[in-house]
Amino acid sequence: MLKPKDAKSLESRIQTHYAELPPAERRLADLLLGFPSDIATYSAGELAEMAGTSNAAATRFFRRLGYKDFMEARRMVRGARSWGSPVYLSAPEDRVRQNSKTVAAHIARETNNISRTLEALRPDILREAADALIAAKRVFVAGFRNSRVLALYLHRQLSIVRDGVVLAPSVGQTLGEDLAGLNADDVVVVVGFRRRMAMVETLISVAKRRGAKVLLVADSSATTMPKKPDWNLLCEVRSESPFDSYTAAMSVLNLLCAATFRSGMPNSFERLRDIESLHDELEELDTVNWIASVGMGETDAEDAS
Repeated sequence: MLKPKDAKSLESRIQTHYAELPPAERRLADLLLGFPSDIATYSAGELAEMAGTSNAAATRFFRRLGYKDFMEARRMVRGARSWGSPVYLSAPEDRVRQNSKTVAAHIARETNNISRTLEALRPDILREAADALIAAKRVFVAGFRNSRVLALYLHRQLSIVRDGVVLAPSVGQTLGEDLAGLNADDVVVVVGFRRRMAMVETLISVAKRRGAKVLLVADSSATTMPKKPDWNLLCEVRSESPFDSYTAAMSVLNLLCAATFRSGMPNSFERLRDIESLHDELEELDTVNWIASVGMGETDAEDAS
């Protein structure tokens, strides 16, 4: 796969040469600046026709940008789409798609993502990872950019199941400060969906060198990373929009937490009971009013019947 920094260069190259472009090439430049993903879908001739220019002008345009030919530019853009750049994930048909079709396509894509992800999930890997999360002295959960939101969810759920769960980096801390003392007794869970920061590979490498077990929750592009984790939970993230979908990822994280809870029984259940007891003692949750509202709803339903 092409490196993201190379794939991003189409627009920067156009901007660099834009002022010197003759009118015939500038029309093609305007087309691609508006919808750069078109280059991954249409041929050079089709793009020239859409821009109202000639095939010869299109050839000169791509060479002026520093590409060997149109196909080299197309490969770079397709690499950017695989990497998850929203700019290149916007499809040409998105311009004319009606709302009703958009909703139907979204439902189909989300359903397919969940099905493909869970069907490919190996029960033995899930079970091994859950057992390790319970047996570890400490569990570190790390995520950056969009993956941070998923890491926050996983950290909260695992904290209900067991103690010693650390979200890294925590507020005001660095990874080095949070990971101090990391060793073979610990497990590091890295949530690393595309477009990943370079820190993800570095973190996995450091954790492995220190003997810690590593669980990676990511999309399929993570399989190209040179340093391999102990367990991979791969999720489909493709979407009908320019933005990745994390529906399947949330489902996998929920399943992982449920498996971890079962792996830790009965201690996990005792911890859960202790948490609920503290909720009542601290009066943190509006349990009384919630129970009353539920009871009222049941009474209304009975009266209606």
